This record gives sequence, C-alpha cells and structure tokens, in this order.
Amino acid sequence: MCSFSDYDFAPACQMIKSAGDILIAGHVSPDGDTLGSTLGLSLGLQRLGKRPRVVFQDDVPGYLQFLPGVDAILKPAAVDFTPQLVILVDCAALHRTGDGWVEKYLPQTPLLILDHHALRDDIPAVSIIDGKLAATAELIYWLLQALEVPMELDIARCLYTALCTDTGGFRFTNTRTHTFEIAAKLKAQGINLEEMRIQLFESRRLMNVKLMGHAMANICQSEDKKLVWSMIDTKIKKLWGAADSDTEGIAGQMMLVEGVKVGVFLDERVDADGNYVVKVSFRGRDGYNVGKLAAQFGGGGHYAASGCTIPGSLDEVWPCVIEAALLLVSETEVKTEGNL
Repeated sequence: MCSFSDYDFAPACQMIKSAGDILIAGHVSPDGDTLGSTLGLSLGLQRLGKRPRVVFQDDVPGYLQFLPGVDAILKPAAVDFTPQLVILVDCAALHRTGDGWVEKYLPQTPLLILDHHALRDDIPAVSIIDGKLAATAELIYWLLQALEVPMELDIARCLYTALCTDTGGFRFTNTRTHTFEIAAKLKAQGINLEEMRIQLFESRRLMNVKLMGHAMANICQSEDKKLVWSMIDTKIKKLWGAADSDTEGIAGQMMLVEGVKVGVFLDERVDADGNYVVKVSFRGRDGYNVGKLAAQFGGGGHYAASGCTIPGSLDEVWPCVIEAALLLVSETEVKTEGNL
C-alpha cells in the first residue's frame, strides 16, 4: 500500500510556493484522471493565492463537463501569460500534451511532473511518478496535504472523479486499500454519489448510444476468442450526423464478451489538415499489458487501458493493429503457461 510518507513532496512544494503564474497541462484526449487531477490541483493552488491556469489542446468530453473549473480551461493558443512554473499532470511525456505547444515554455521555465504512468521523457524536471498508483489524483491529494490546502467539496469532486474513472468505479485491479481510504475522505466532503454515477457512467448522448450499438453489432472475435475488436469509420458518422466525441466509452464495451482478454476499438477520424487518422483504444485483463501495445504505435496509457492515434485510413490501419494485438495475446499466453 502507498501512503503520503512514501514521497518527498518538499521540492514540489517549494517550486509551487516560489511561483505565482502557473500553467497546468494534461494529456491529449483528456480523461477523468487528467481532467479531475488538473482541475483539483488548480482549485487547491487558488486557495494558496496562486494564479493557476489549466490548459488542454483537446476538448473536454461531454460526460466531464460538470467538473468545477471546466469553463476556465484554456486552449494553447489562448494562453496570454508567461508562466513561472509548468506542471504536467498525468502526462510525463511532452508529446502527450499535443502538437509541441508546451515546449516553447521549456527549459527556461521550471517543470514539475506528477504522474502514475511509466512512460516519461528524459527532460530536466522535478518528477513524482509512481506506476503503482491507480490514478494521478492520489498524488494530487497528498500534494495538497503537503501544501496544507484544506479539502473542500469542489476539489473533492474533481479528485473523486479522477479516482472513479481510472479504477472503473473501483472495480479494476489497480484499486488499492489507500485508494478506498482517499475516496472515503473525499466522500466525507459531501460528494453526491448519485450525481457521480449518472455523470460518469449513465449519462450518454443518444447518438453515443446508437454508435455503441453499431459497434457491438459488428464486433469481431479471434479464433481463440481472447481478442475482440470493432471499428467505426467516418462514413457511418457522416451518415448519422455523429461527431467524433460520440464514440466516447465504446472501447470499454469490448470487454463485455465472455472469455475476452484484450479488446480493441478503432475510430476513424479526419484531422485538422484533412487527413485520415485512426484513434485506437486498447483494453486488457490483468496480465495483458496493452500499455506496451499502444507504445508500439506511439501512444501510451495504462497497463490495462491505453490508446494511440495512427495516421492513415481505417482500411490501412486496422490489419496491423489487430496483428499486433494477436501477437500480444499469444506472447502473454505462452508466458503464462511457462510460469505454471
């Protein structure tokens, strides 16, 4: 079990205390952990009289729009101040912040990295990274304690969201005893569990539900039934008048199939330059490292949940992705059998 005393927060606290204008950034395709952690940290730093601004390259998903502070999130082009400190949250690799926008502030600006992903860049920074944690929000919770920031409801809602999403509602194997302990202390601030359940797991746009149905109706399965995948192309989205954001949450549904070990969802999109790209989401059972799979294609994420974006059309991309996924399943099975 991890605890507050396992980490040296003193250097991070000193950096924060020495700065006024602070830029806090998270990764592209923001999820509950990177958003909840950045917003919770920002609210906490505001209580210290700091001037933090949260910056994301990509839009906030619809199901997370309820989080306190979302309306104040900036896009990189809208940053109109010179930061005295840059903090990367849930994002230890610079390329995960987007198209190089954060590099212009480095190395002349001090950098603090807070993350629970193993993937990181070798860049000058004060880093607190622990891959054993369920969510970066756990680090943020302890950092705010070290800074003596009083916990309050809005901060608690942000951090609880981060914990809840990265543990699948406290169902995934990354959930530890200390995760429950932190969640209990956040809940004590007055969190409405009905709101959390509905916002995070039950409130979906009708088009999102329709696309989910389409993906499930066209699901494919490997011969050994341990790999399943599905895909949605731009044609069906255009035909139905759907947005790219309407595919949120579909990846997790791949794991509903009996006996599945790895699930893959491929979502064809058109980027800002008019080129085809495929956003690929991987999900895996305990023992199947899909984070390694995403890294093969320039992406990242967790051991059991990861993703990447690959240039090219769906027809060009999906065969090589599924081939790599099949190889991962096969290698994992051989390794498992060898350990018996």
